[in-house]
Amino acid sequence: MPILVIAEHDNQNLKAATLNTVTAALKLGADVHVLIAGAGCAAAAQAAAKVAGVTKVLVADAAHYEAQGAENVAELVKGLARDYSHVLAPASSAGKNMLPRVAAQLDVAQISDIVGIEAADTFVRPIYAGNA
Repeated sequence: MPILVIAEHDNQNLKAATLNTVTAALKLGADVHVLIAGAGCAAAAQAAAKVAGVTKVLVADAAHYEAQGAENVAELVKGLARDYSHVLAPASSAGKNMLPRVAAQLDVAQISDIVGIEAADTFVRPIYAGNA
């Protein structure tokens, strides 16, 4: 099954964190699809189509996606997620706001803030040692 990456963008350009997320998705070993949700976001979609390894770009261009609010994008991703083995988003404030909503709606566990991918089911997360 392909992997879905939710892009962060300003409706014109992709943010660098999206490119990092695509790189991580490629390590999972399947086709990578990128979701561009926004308003007037054709330029961002064209930029996503040029990213190495991206095989498909999905575009949701509507007024209610202009601010890319977590509630609206989460509902969109919920409807798409059944067709994907993994759903990834950058570990930014937008991703950390939206993906927990998607995970809760799908009743799946979220694996957050990974720093490495060893296999499709093995991820590396940082360990915090407190005051050490």
